[in-house]
Amino acid sequence: MVFQEVARLNSVVHGRRFPLIQRIKIDMRLIFDKSVRAVQPDNLLRNAIHVKGNKLVVSDTQYQLNKNVYLVGFGKAALGMACEAERILGNHLCSGIISVPEGIQETMKKNPNMQPKSASTLEVIEGAKNNLPDQNAEEAARRIKQLVQNLGSNALLIALISGGGSSLLPLPVPPITLEEKCQMVKLLTAAGANIIELNSVRKKLSLLKGGGLAQLAYPAQVLALIISDIVGDPLDLIASGPTVVNNDAPDVALNIIRKYSLLDKAPASIHTCLSTMSSNITSQHEELENSKIFSHVHNLLIGSNLTAVTAAAEAATSNNYNSVILSSGIEGLVADMGRMYATLATTICKMLCNKSTPNEIHEVFCYMKQLYSICDNSERELLCAVKSMKNKRGICLIAGGESTVIVKGGGLGGRNQELAMIFARHMNENSKSFPFLEQFHAVLLSAGTDGIDGPTNAAGAFGYREQLNAATEQNLKPDEYESNNDSYNFYLKLNGGEDLIVIGHTGTNVMDLHVLIIEPIENNW
Repeated sequence: MVFQEVARLNSVVHGRRFPLIQRIKIDMRLIFDKSVRAVQPDNLLRNAIHVKGNKLVVSDTQYQLNKNVYLVGFGKAALGMACEAERILGNHLCSGIISVPEGIQETMKKNPNMQPKSASTLEVIEGAKNNLPDQNAEEAARRIKQLVQNLGSNALLIALISGGGSSLLPLPVPPITLEEKCQMVKLLTAAGANIIELNSVRKKLSLLKGGGLAQLAYPAQVLALIISDIVGDPLDLIASGPTVVNNDAPDVALNIIRKYSLLDKAPASIHTCLSTMSSNITSQHEELENSKIFSHVHNLLIGSNLTAVTAAAEAATSNNYNSVILSSGIEGLVADMGRMYATLATTICKMLCNKSTPNEIHEVFCYMKQLYSICDNSERELLCAVKSMKNKRGICLIAGGESTVIVKGGGLGGRNQELAMIFARHMNENSKSFPFLEQFHAVLLSAGTDGIDGPTNAAGAFGYREQLNAATEQNLKPDEYESNNDSYNFYLKLNGGEDLIVIGHTGTNVMDLHVLIIEPIENNW
C-alpha cells in the first residue's frame, strides 16, 4: 500500500544521505503520498459530515437522525466511503448496499479503514470486472433500486458516488437488456462518440442514471456525497448523475444515434423504446420540474483533483520547495503535454541562470493557456518563486487532470508512464541545445491517484533527462519503446525498474497528479 511504502522511504531518507536525484524522487513520492492521503474516502467523509446529538450535520444543513438512515454506494471509492459512513452514523444506519469493483475487498483487506465493522448492516456486492458492466453489477443495481423505491418520507438516503460508478450501476430501461445497452455503447464508441454523448445515451437507457435514483427515492430525503473523477467536476456526468436532474432534451439519445448513422444497427428494443418514450419523458420531465421533486435532494462534492493538488502543494512547501499550482483540470494528448512540461522546465532553468527574462516565461504561459486550463495566478506565482529561491531546495510545479494517449503500438503502458517518458526525451533533446540544463535536475512524477495506470501494476513513473543516457548504456532503445506505446516495459527494464511508481490500489480516484521539480545540482541560493 502507498502509505506503508512511503513511510519506509521517509524513515530511510532521514537516516542517510542520498545522491541528489534519489533524494528528489523520495521527496516527490512523499508529496504524492500526501495528495493521495488527502483524497482517501474516509478522510473526505469525516471532513464532510458529522453527528451532533441526534442530528447529521452537513455543511449548513442538518438532518434528523432516528435510526432512519439508508445507504447506497457505487464506484471505486464506495467501499471506503461506506465503511466510514457506517462508523459515523452508528446505529442510526438501518441498512446499506454498495456496488464496488471486483476484487477490491481482497486488495484492501489489510487496510482497516476499508473494512466494514463487525455485525455490519452493509451488503457489499462486487462486479464490473475490468470496469465493464456485468451481471453482478446489474444485480447490485437491482438491489439498490428495490431498497430506495420503498423508502418513506421520514427516511434519509445517503448515496455515495465516485468514479467508476456508471459501470457499477447498470439497470437498463425494460425491455432493453444489459447486453443490448452495452452493444449500443460499443457501437457509439467505435463511431467516435465523445464521453458527453455516451453519457447522454446511457442516461436515457437507464432507470437509475440521469436522476433516476433520486426520483425513485422520493419522498425520502437524499444526500449524495460525491468524489469527482472528471475534469471540471460536472455532477451530472460523475457516475452518469444518478441524483442530478437530467436536463438533456427528450430526443437527445435518438439524435446522437442518428448522428453516427447507427439507427439501423441499434438493437430493436432500444430503437423502439427511445422512439415511444420520447413524449412520455417530456411530460414526466415537465411534471418533475413543476413539482420541484428534486428539492428533496442535496448533492455535495466532497473531493476532487483540486483536493489532491492542494495537498501536494502544501507537502511541497513543507519540504522546503517553492510550490506553484498550475492546474487541477489539465487535459490533452500526452505527446503535447510532455513537450509542454519540458519547455516550461527548460525556461525556468534558463531564468534561474539569468539567461532569460520574464517576457519569455510569459510567452510560454500564453502558449499553455491556449491548450490547457491553467490557473490565472500561476504565472505570477512562478515568477515570485524564481525570485525567492534563497534557502529553498527548488521549485515544485503541480498539476492534475487526465491526459490522453493515441495508441499506435501493441506495447504495455499507461498515460502517466508515457507522459514521463516523453518528458524525459524532450528534456534530453533540450540539453543538447541548452548546456545550462546540466546544472539542474528537472524531474516529473506522473501518476494516477487510484494507483493504477493502464493495464499495469504501476501508478505511473518518474521522467528525467538522465534516463535517456542510462538507457543507451543499458542497450535500451527508448524511441522504439515510445513508438510501440511500451512505456511500462521501458521503465521496468531501465535501472532495475526503480523509476516505476508501484503502490497498488489506493481505494480512491480523482484522476492523475503531475509533480515537476526543478532543483539546482549545486544549490548556492
